[in-house]
Amino acid sequence: MKEVIVEGPYFEDFTVGEFLEEAPSITLTTGHANMHQMLFGDRSRLPLDQHLTHEITGSDRPLANAIMAMGFGVGQTTYASQNVMGNLFYRGVVLKKPVYIGDTLSTTTQIVALRQNKIKGGRPSTGMVGLEITTTNQNGDEIMRFWRCPMVPCRNPKAQTGHADYLDVIPSDISTQTLIDAAPTDWDLEAFRKRFTGIHFDQVEVDVLFKIKARDTVTLAPELARATLNLAMTHTDAGASIYGKRLVYGGHTISIAAAQLLRALPNTLLILAWRHCNHVAPVFEDDILRSEITVLKKTPLASGGGLVDLQINVWADRGDNAPKPGKNDHVLDWGLVIFMA
Repeated sequence: MKEVIVEGPYFEDFTVGEFLEEAPSITLTTGHANMHQMLFGDRSRLPLDQHLTHEITGSDRPLANAIMAMGFGVGQTTYASQNVMGNLFYRGVVLKKPVYIGDTLSTTTQIVALRQNKIKGGRPSTGMVGLEITTTNQNGDEIMRFWRCPMVPCRNPKAQTGHADYLDVIPSDISTQTLIDAAPTDWDLEAFRKRFTGIHFDQVEVDVLFKIKARDTVTLAPELARATLNLAMTHTDAGASIYGKRLVYGGHTISIAAAQLLRALPNTLLILAWRHCNHVAPVFEDDILRSEITVLKKTPLASGGGLVDLQINVWADRGDNAPKPGKNDHVLDWGLVIFMA
């Protein structure tokens, strides 16, 4: 009998310019929305209230939570990172069009850079894989184009691949015009402002630090990875993790931070973009996460409301049985832009 080993690619298997195996398209459903709500308790007003969505956006369909939609876009790219040791960063994530329940998301992934890491102390060879990702909807509209960089082991632990691409092919920032173009212009922002008291765009103050007292414990991490079609083995198989324990999918940490953000700014209409998102340390099941949110900048829009730049830092408290036990470990450095009325 012929034996076939089914496994993901290693660093030597990639070629700059190639498009990777296409992931299944995903039609977002109320089941996905319920799962996201169960896991994160996200209090985004529009995705929770279909009548409010119709009043503000004019759509008869429920608005999909932006972070949920972004998470599916990331999960569809993980053919490349089945053997991943950790995803280092995301860049340039912009939600160019709002996503609604019933939309179908399709994603393509291209290799744009390969850089082998220096071998230190006899450690096995590894490399960084620069990915450019494009997500479209059922109409062919581009929903997102962004970049991420997983670190992947070499098949040969002593490999010398010669790959030394600079990662500056990945954009380091998002232009103001790109953000302005992505902000919805046909939503009834005045109706939203009249409906809800509290902080709207005009009341947001720059150089304010919000410390979120309520913390969240990471649970059901493999379930989210599977639901988003994430193929990275380290999220479901402790034996595939360099830590000897399942590594939590980065989108899980991001989703918790996004939910904690809404405790500070509950009138956020949309998380529009990620300027940068760096996983500075691993997260494990049962870690307890807390966020601090700094308001950096405000950009008013001609159509009303505006964009608010935020910096979110997330810290983890870990139990004694964690691979890296400790208190107050910095795990996420996230610069994002929100849309407010």
